[in-house]
Amino acid sequence: MKKNQGFTLIELMIVVEIIAIIAAIAMPNYIRTRIQANEASAVASLRVILDAENSYNTQYYVYATDIASLTNEVPPFLTGGDWLTPKNGYMYRVEGAPSNFAAYATPVEFSVTGWHGFRIDATGTIRYEVGVEATEASPAISGN
Repeated sequence: MKKNQGFTLIELMIVVEIIAIIAAIAMPNYIRTRIQANEASAVASLRVILDAENSYNTQYYVYATDIASLTNEVPPFLTGGDWLTPKNGYMYRVEGAPSNFAAYATPVEFSVTGWHGFRIDATGTIRYEVGVEATEASPAISGN
Protein backbone atom coordinates (compact mmCIF):
# COMPACT_ATOMS: atom_id res chain seq x y z
CA MET A 1 0.00 0.00 0.00
CA LYS A 2 1.04 3.48 -0.82
CA LYS A 3 0.94 6.04 1.97
CA ASN A 4 -0.83 9.33 1.06
CA GLN A 5 1.56 12.24 1.01
CA GLY A 6 0.18 15.58 2.20
CA PHE A 7 -0.09 17.98 5.08
CA THR A 8 -1.61 17.14 8.41
CA LEU A 9 -4.23 19.34 10.02
CA ILE A 10 -1.75 20.55 12.62
CA GLU A 11 0.75 21.60 9.96
CA LEU A 12 -1.95 23.56 8.14
CA MET A 13 -3.04 25.24 11.37
CA ILE A 14 0.54 26.30 12.11
CA VAL A 15 0.90 27.85 8.65
CA VAL A 16 -2.40 29.74 9.03
CA GLU A 17 -1.30 31.09 12.43
CA ILE A 18 2.03 32.26 11.03
CA ILE A 19 0.23 34.08 8.21
CA ALA A 20 -2.16 35.68 10.72
CA ILE A 21 0.76 36.91 12.87
CA ILE A 22 2.51 38.41 9.84
CA ALA A 23 -0.72 40.13 8.78
CA ALA A 24 -1.26 41.53 12.30
CA ILE A 25 2.22 43.02 12.25
CA ALA A 26 1.98 44.45 8.71
CA MET A 27 -1.55 45.93 8.81
CA PRO A 28 -0.87 48.98 11.04
CA ASN A 29 2.16 49.91 8.92
CA TYR A 30 0.06 49.59 5.77
CA ILE A 31 -2.69 51.84 7.17
CA ARG A 32 -0.19 54.45 8.38
CA THR A 33 1.56 54.46 4.99
CA ARG A 34 -1.75 54.81 3.16
CA ILE A 35 -2.80 57.80 5.30
CA GLN A 36 0.58 59.45 4.75
CA ALA A 37 0.19 58.98 0.99
CA ASN A 38 -3.34 60.48 1.13
CA GLU A 39 -2.01 63.52 2.99
CA ALA A 40 0.88 64.04 0.56
CA SER A 41 -1.64 63.87 -2.29
CA ALA A 42 -3.88 66.42 -0.52
CA VAL A 43 -1.02 68.90 -0.17
CA ALA A 44 -0.05 68.42 -3.83
CA SER A 45 -3.69 68.90 -4.88
CA LEU A 46 -3.90 72.16 -2.93
CA ARG A 47 -0.85 73.39 -4.85
CA VAL A 48 -2.64 72.47 -8.10
CA ILE A 49 -5.67 74.47 -6.94
CA LEU A 50 -3.35 77.41 -6.13
CA ASP A 51 -1.93 77.31 -9.66
CA ALA A 52 -5.45 77.16 -11.12
CA GLU A 53 -6.56 80.12 -8.99
CA ASN A 54 -3.53 82.15 -10.06
CA SER A 55 -4.26 81.39 -13.73
CA TYR A 56 -7.92 82.31 -13.23
CA ASN A 57 -6.87 85.56 -11.54
CA THR A 58 -4.49 86.37 -14.37
CA GLN A 59 -7.28 86.03 -16.92
CA TYR A 60 -10.24 87.52 -15.04
CA TYR A 61 -8.51 89.76 -12.43
CA VAL A 62 -10.48 88.08 -9.61
CA TYR A 63 -10.18 84.76 -7.82
CA ALA A 64 -12.68 81.97 -8.40
CA THR A 65 -15.18 81.62 -5.58
CA ASP A 66 -15.67 77.85 -5.91
CA ILE A 67 -14.24 74.75 -7.56
CA ALA A 68 -16.97 74.73 -10.21
CA SER A 69 -15.71 78.08 -11.49
CA LEU A 70 -12.27 76.55 -11.99
CA THR A 71 -13.48 73.35 -13.66
CA ASN A 72 -16.35 74.64 -15.83
CA GLU A 73 -14.44 77.29 -17.77
CA VAL A 74 -13.40 76.59 -21.37
CA PRO A 75 -10.60 75.63 -21.27
CA PRO A 76 -10.78 74.53 -17.61
CA PHE A 77 -8.24 75.94 -15.17
CA LEU A 78 -8.52 72.86 -12.98
CA THR A 79 -8.38 69.45 -14.63
CA GLY A 80 -7.74 65.95 -13.39
CA GLY A 81 -11.16 64.51 -12.76
CA ASP A 82 -14.12 65.40 -10.61
CA TRP A 83 -12.98 67.69 -7.80
CA LEU A 84 -16.39 67.61 -6.13
CA THR A 85 -16.02 63.95 -5.09
CA PRO A 86 -13.39 62.49 -2.75
CA LYS A 87 -9.88 62.10 -4.19
CA ASN A 88 -7.47 59.84 -2.28
CA GLY A 89 -9.52 60.10 0.89
CA TYR A 90 -9.88 63.91 0.86
CA MET A 91 -12.65 66.31 -0.10
CA TYR A 92 -11.74 69.68 -1.63
CA ARG A 93 -13.55 72.99 -1.59
CA VAL A 94 -12.78 76.58 -2.45
CA GLU A 95 -14.19 79.70 -0.83
CA GLY A 96 -13.41 83.06 -2.22
CA ALA A 97 -13.94 86.71 -2.72
CA PRO A 98 -12.72 88.70 -5.70
CA SER A 99 -9.50 89.67 -3.90
CA ASN A 100 -8.65 86.42 -2.09
CA PHE A 101 -9.54 82.75 -1.81
CA ALA A 102 -9.03 79.80 0.49
CA ALA A 103 -8.95 76.15 -0.58
CA TYR A 104 -9.49 73.34 1.89
CA ALA A 105 -8.60 69.65 1.88
CA THR A 106 -10.49 67.73 4.55
CA PRO A 107 -10.31 63.96 5.12
CA VAL A 108 -13.48 62.06 4.30
CA GLU A 109 -13.09 60.51 7.75
CA PHE A 110 -10.49 61.75 10.23
CA SER A 111 -8.05 59.04 11.45
CA VAL A 112 -9.20 56.71 8.65
CA THR A 113 -8.35 58.52 5.40
CA GLY A 114 -6.22 61.30 6.92
CA TRP A 115 -5.12 62.84 10.21
CA HIS A 116 -4.87 66.48 9.12
CA GLY A 117 -7.08 69.10 7.55
CA PHE A 118 -5.21 71.43 5.17
CA ARG A 119 -5.77 74.97 3.88
CA ILE A 120 -4.07 77.18 1.29
CA ASP A 121 -4.78 80.78 0.28
CA ALA A 122 -3.46 83.30 -2.23
CA THR A 123 -0.20 83.67 -0.28
CA GLY A 124 0.61 80.03 -1.08
CA THR A 125 1.04 79.11 2.59
CA ILE A 126 -0.30 75.66 3.39
CA ARG A 127 -1.71 75.38 6.90
CA TYR A 128 -2.74 72.25 8.77
CA GLU A 129 -4.72 71.20 11.80
CA VAL A 130 -4.87 67.78 13.44
CA GLY A 131 -8.32 66.23 13.57
CA VAL A 132 -10.24 69.27 12.29
CA GLU A 133 -10.40 71.55 9.26
CA ALA A 134 -7.50 74.02 9.07
CA THR A 135 -8.12 77.74 9.51
CA GLU A 136 -6.23 80.93 8.73
CA ALA A 137 -4.76 80.77 12.24
CA SER A 138 -3.55 77.17 11.93
CA PRO A 139 0.19 76.51 11.89
CA ALA A 140 1.95 76.56 8.55
CA ILE A 141 3.72 73.55 7.13
CA SER A 142 7.43 74.23 7.45
CA GLY A 143 9.39 74.38 4.23
CA ASN A 144 6.52 75.88 2.19
